[in-house]
Amino acid sequence: MVFEVIDPVDFLTDSRFKQDDFLTKADRFDWAKLKEKRVLVRGCQSDMIPPWAFMYVTGKLARFAKVVLFGNEHDNVVVFRQSKER
Repeated sequence: MVFEVIDPVDFLTDSRFKQDDFLTKADRFDWAKLKEKRVLVRGCQSDMIPPWAFMYVTGKLARFAKVVLFGNEHDNVVVFRQSKER
C-alpha cells in the first residue's frame, strides 16, 4: 500500500512536546501538498505526544487527504475516508 507519512514527532521542539510550538508548526505546514493522497499519521511510538495532537493533525489532513490512516507502516487503521460527494 502506497501512502505519504506524517509523523507528529516532526512538530516537536528539541525532541520535546511544547504545545504552542506544536500548534504553530502544524498550522504552518503545507497540508495542501497532500491533496487527494493516502496519508499515514504515524502514532504509538511516542509517549511524549498527547492524544489530542494526533487528532489535531488528522483534522488538518481531513480537509485535503483522500484517506487518513493511523498507526505504522505495517499495522494501521483508517480513521478518515473522503466522501465520494466531494
